[in-house]
Amino acid sequence: MSEIKPFTIAVPETAIRTLHAKLDLATFPEEASFLEDWGSGVPLGEIKRLARYWRDGFNWREQEARLNELAHFTTDVSIEGFGDINVHFVHAKSTRPGSIPLLFCHGWPGSFLEAIKIIPLLTEPRDEKDPSFHVVAPSLPNFGFSQIVSKPGFSGPQYAESMHKIMLKLGYNQYGM
Repeated sequence: MSEIKPFTIAVPETAIRTLHAKLDLATFPEEASFLEDWGSGVPLGEIKRLARYWRDGFNWREQEARLNELAHFTTDVSIEGFGDINVHFVHAKSTRPGSIPLLFCHGWPGSFLEAIKIIPLLTEPRDEKDPSFHVVAPSLPNFGFSQIVSKPGFSGPQYAESMHKIMLKLGYNQYGM
């Protein structure tokens, strides 16, 4: 059985510079005269505003640091017919005894980021009477920091098997989802 390894988000500086260069080189079409609202598409001014934000306003390192405050891990799970798949997940454990293991799977498209704001509310609820949870928020295979499955046919049953195997590796034989 493969081990669970700590994982740190680290976007290479070259990737950030490449993105900035591509945004600098972007050419935009003329504004369509019939676009008065979002009903017919995104107004050009909004697209340009977002491109400027990604170029000059978004702080990659600040976001990395914020995301890396969470406990990230990767592990390989063996899926019949597909071999070993490397899967990323966040594991946020409650400090409360008797906490319930909870698997939080993201939607499609989506990522583990969907769970970030709710994790503290689930792991350490304000009211002592409320249940607490050990939250496992994976990046499903083919998403985020998890491996892309190169063989066709990986679908619902394989996603379920991969998530169940992660929970078992973490020692959670019973868990909510």
